[in-house]
Formats: sequence, structure tokens, C-alpha cells
Amino acid sequence: MATTDNKALLIKWLNGAYSLETTLVGMLENQADRASDFPDFQNRIQGHHEDTKRHANIVKGCISRLGGDVSEVRAGISKLFGEAQSQFLGAFGDSIIKDALVGATSEQFEIVSYKAIIALADKIGDDETSRVCQEILKEEEEMLEFFFENIEEIVDQGIDRGLFLG
Repeated sequence: MATTDNKALLIKWLNGAYSLETTLVGMLENQADRASDFPDFQNRIQGHHEDTKRHANIVKGCISRLGGDVSEVRAGISKLFGEAQSQFLGAFGDSIIKDALVGATSEQFEIVSYKAIIALADKIGDDETSRVCQEILKEEEEMLEFFFENIEEIVDQGIDRGLFLG
């Protein structure tokens, strides 16, 4: 069963996941806007944008169910930094590639984070947190696979259309 310390640690890690998800919501929105020359990529980013909003709500629900407080200040600060980074990347002609690189890196970080959360939830017997985070983990792994499977095509299309020269 959960010790108080382990439960507090789980809440802390969930707050980190919540902050990350809320950060990515704005970044994905900006990425989708910039991906207009790549409709398949744009559609997938828009879909993941919706998934990410849902993930944030699920994680927030876990925190509340465990009796924790959602760190809205932390999430807000993270969101501001994410927005600034996204705007900065959008200033470059090859922003679609930079967006894909940041997206893949973010997915990898989320995957490792959710695996740690699941391991701790399992250890303390929190089956509900483990279950919902496993569902989120599956979607994050699918998004990472999308980046891996499509980066070469995005590069080829961008080069063929001269989109990376500006």
C-alpha cells in the first residue's frame, strides 16, 4: 500500500506530467499552424493537440483523486516557456523540421516520464493512475513512431519545394 511519502512523490511526478502536457498544448497549436504546407503532418499534429489537452485533463484528475493540488502556477510558467520556444522556432525557414525534432524529443521525454509514473503507481497499488497513464503512454509512443516514420518524407517534400531556404 502507498506510504505517504510515495503518494506525495506520485503527486509531484503527476504535476510534472501535467505541466508538460499543458506546455505542449500551445506548442502543438503553433506547430499545426506552421505545417500548412504538409497537410498529413498538420492533421496528425492537430489530432495530437487534442490528445494532449485530454492527457492534461486525465492527469489533473489523477492528482485530484489522490488528494493533491494541481500546480497551476508551475503549469502556467511552463506554458509560457513553451510558447516562447515555439515562437522562436517559427522564425526559421526550416521550422517544420525543428518542430518535428522538438516534437520527437518531447514524446521521448513524456514516454520516460509516464513509465516512471506507472512504475511508482504500480508499486503503491494505485491501479487507476497506472491504467490511465498506460493509455496515455500508448498514444505518446504512437506519436513518436509517427515522427520516426515521417521525418524523411517531410525533409524530401520541403527540399523539393524549396521551403527550407528562407
